[in-house]
Amino acid sequence: MRFLILQRIRGEVPVEIWSKLLPVQFKYLDDLEKEGKIEVSYHLIGQQGNVLIVDVNSDEELSRIISEDPLFFHSERKVYPL
Repeated sequence: MRFLILQRIRGEVPVEIWSKLLPVQFKYLDDLEKEGKIEVSYHLIGQQGNVLIVDVNSDEELSRIISEDPLFFHSERKVYPL
């Protein structure tokens, strides 16, 4: 199952927190890409956020990928089935 995830970092996140978690998120996304779970990953130009296309085997796997994101509590996301 493929899903489009639009993720935007909340504007009220302090720069100190954002600057510490962003490199951790990059590594997390790189690891998922190496596992073949992420097909596409792009930064949203002019915004603090990204767009992902993920390929998962279940809703539970999608939920795990989203909830384990280091910026989970500091971002909003919309998920669309493809």
